[in-house]
Amino acid sequence: MTKTSPEPGFAEDPPKKFVPTVLPRHWRLRIAPDGRFVIPAAARAEMNIGENGEVTAYLQDGELRILSYFTAVKNAQAFVKAHDTGGGSVVDELIAERRAAAELGE
Repeated sequence: MTKTSPEPGFAEDPPKKFVPTVLPRHWRLRIAPDGRFVIPAAARAEMNIGENGEVTAYLQDGELRILSYFTAVKNAQAFVKAHDTGGGSVVDELIAERRAAAELGE
């Protein structure tokens, strides 16, 4: 008697353990008639927003994204670092570009 391979899709390996995807924290917020809502204290703590702190917000794909200024600065720094050509001072490059554009009358 010859041993045949199992049907496709019926591997003999044990099934892998299911690990659920970790969802980001969620809070249910009530919107007041004037459009205001309160960011929960736990969220403010994680966002590094102190008392009377300010945030920046924008819409992306129909979602309101709220960032602390601390996070916004970190994101801006990461963006600049990713696009840095390593050619020296970004400020000096900008000044040189502006002077060249002024000489061309732009």
